[in-house]
Amino acid sequence: MMFRPFRRATQVGVFCLMFVVPVLNLYEIYSITGTFYAINVGGLGISDPVVILQAIFASGDLTLPILSAAIFPILLALLFGRIWCGWMCPYHLLSDAAFFLRKGIRAKFAAGGKIESFVVPNAFKANVFRFGFLVVGTMAAGVVGIPILNYFNAPGTVSTEVMILVKERCVSIEIGFIIILVCLELVFFPRFWCRLFCPTGSLISLFRNRFTLGVGAGLKPPRTPCCKENYCSNICPMGLAPFKEGNNLLCTNCGRCIDACRTHRLRFVGFQRDDV
Repeated sequence: MMFRPFRRATQVGVFCLMFVVPVLNLYEIYSITGTFYAINVGGLGISDPVVILQAIFASGDLTLPILSAAIFPILLALLFGRIWCGWMCPYHLLSDAAFFLRKGIRAKFAAGGKIESFVVPNAFKANVFRFGFLVVGTMAAGVVGIPILNYFNAPGTVSTEVMILVKERCVSIEIGFIIILVCLELVFFPRFWCRLFCPTGSLISLFRNRFTLGVGAGLKPPRTPCCKENYCSNICPMGLAPFKEGNNLLCTNCGRCIDACRTHRLRFVGFQRDDV
């Protein structure tokens, strides 16, 4: 089964939702309001868990209303892993576009499309870096009482800028943050934001259990690639070796490795772990 068309359709659908919400609000339809920082659907409040975490540290209050807003994204992560990152995040779609554009430019003018190494090729070091960024940002929010990580939240910023564009016919200075990220990924460091910094991706990756959906290659994953071309590792946007690192916290369950696997060993596993 090819997951790419379904993933791309989901990404585009969520991206379009960012425009639909403010348009509905312009016509005084408020059944759905907000941005990807915090959105309200029919009275149900849903917030980015990083926003909730900072609010708790900044205010020192741990209340049920605050926690309830994070229930849906946490439940989604417990069931499907980082599917938000791989299938829904609007910035991830921009990152995909930058990567494919970069790949096309390199194929035409540079190294013939040669596979690139990542900024931090080691998955353990990458995880340490991004979780360190999350911890430092959260602690800083508690000290100064300001949700500092909100200024470094790519999907929330994209969503907010779309709302401003639709309602005010302009954008704020924060659009510069997104432009800088995309340019850096296009010119220098492909995929670096999702892999090394994104606080939302870091936090939701912690909510998992043995039944959470993930990529697997059997009860005893191979230590070496199943094929000499190592297709799954070459295509992984997080720089993982999926044949042995499918359960790594960096994995976004995008399904690219499963589509690329010529031996059909890789597949989504979870829910019923006994048949892995």
